[in-house]
Amino acid sequence: MLGLSAATILALIIGLQLIGRLGPGSDAPGTATDGRTTDAATSSSAGSPTPTDPPPTAGAPSATPRPKAKPDRPNRSLKGNSLYAVDLDGTQVRCGITVRPAKPPVRNADLAPYLRSLVKCLVKVHRKPLAARGFTVTEPRIKVYRSTVRAACGRFDQKGAPAYYCSADQTIYWPASRDDGREAYTFARLGYTALLAHEFGHHLQAVTGMVNEYGRRYAQAESPGARYQLSRRLELQAQCFEGVFLATVARSIEFSAADRAELRIWHGFTGDEDPPDRREPDHGTSAAQLRWLARGLDSQDFGRCNTWNAPRSEVK
Repeated sequence: MLGLSAATILALIIGLQLIGRLGPGSDAPGTATDGRTTDAATSSSAGSPTPTDPPPTAGAPSATPRPKAKPDRPNRSLKGNSLYAVDLDGTQVRCGITVRPAKPPVRNADLAPYLRSLVKCLVKVHRKPLAARGFTVTEPRIKVYRSTVRAACGRFDQKGAPAYYCSADQTIYWPASRDDGREAYTFARLGYTALLAHEFGHHLQAVTGMVNEYGRRYAQAESPGARYQLSRRLELQAQCFEGVFLATVARSIEFSAADRAELRIWHGFTGDEDPPDRREPDHGTSAAQLRWLARGLDSQDFGRCNTWNAPRSEVK
């Protein structure tokens, strides 16, 4: 990727993405998506969501100053990126997409075409606003695979994360079997849509140049703790970008309080604290994931998604 070393490219397997766990309703120990054993949640602790569940709060406003770079020379850094000047507050984009819940799962033969239709909506939402800031939003490829696949970022199988974004070939890799079981995202009506929006968030990090600086910082980090913190900032930012998208197509997808409650339940199973042992702290706690998702949902403002200027306490 643009001459990056092999080690750096491996660090950019941004299938550091929403590593799912067993979904709600399980009543026995099971295996997490990264292959580790975890105590599964019980149906009583994660029952059916209701519209009356309180939404996550947005947290304190971002103090990120609005970048003033010229469109032909956008700022591509992590902290001062020109993307942070894009505020879609009040904007609604109609895509004509059909929300397809993952239960029952979409047939494997239909999954790639469906995901591509969602990607076209994601591109439609972001292309013009980002072009005004000097960025070209390309359409990432979708690769639904069975068994294993060898990508520019490495080898992916059916036992890892529910989806991966590889910045080296700008492709979203989607394991075909992950929606057949108790993957956490499958319990949300917007599971496919929101998970893909998160992966597209990593694509935005790539086309705006953030991934390049992230790769350099990751390679230069002097400790595992420093690398984990970089990973959390990257992941939580993609979570916020996901929220911006969902809010901008809220009418098209008929986004409701029940959907928001389901997102809360879903991400109650994706935090670094679940399970508390043998889990790498690379995505942030459930509380942090919900907080950054809410920032995007409630503001539609990319300036609120600057995890790189946030204190450590907000990216745990």
